[in-house]
Amino acid sequence: MAKKNLILLFIIVFSFSCSQKIDYTEAGNFITTSEKAWAQAIVIGDTSAIKMIMADDFIGMNSKGKTYDKQTLIREAVEAAHLYTAEAYNIKIKFYGTTAIAQGGETWTKFSDSTSTKSVWTDTWIYRNNKWQVIAAMDLKLDQKNNQVPFSAEIFTIPSGSGSADPAALKYFS
Repeated sequence: MAKKNLILLFIIVFSFSCSQKIDYTEAGNFITTSEKAWAQAIVIGDTSAIKMIMADDFIGMNSKGKTYDKQTLIREAVEAAHLYTAEAYNIKIKFYGTTAIAQGGETWTKFSDSTSTKSVWTDTWIYRNNKWQVIAAMDLKLDQKNNQVPFSAEIFTIPSGSGSADPAALKYFS
């Protein structure tokens, strides 16, 4: 009986020690700071911040629809160093257990001619191995005239009982 109780106690203690208690306030502060550090890392070509916050299996998509990985991001950060200033702003974070979705905007300004580009982004963070890291990123460049997404997004509805979408709406997917 004592042996069974000892085994049961071990299982309970092990279960509690393996469960991850996440402080979401602290995590939110870390993610916000890291998002800003990511932009600044590209400005100065400091890859240490990128190496820390990007997961090895990270995958991103730039505003032109091209995918990139962690190594590409590190290489491009070095190449882009000292060409721009950057400001990350309006960062919002939602947590879903060990996953966080961060969304915000950035303004990039060239040193050479002071032209600016604004974009919005969505980054997916996960908590694993006792640290938060970015596993996916998506950027979208804003129209310079009105700071809006450069295409019109329409709401697609399927008429009740028809079972199919309006063919005119499908033009956006072809």
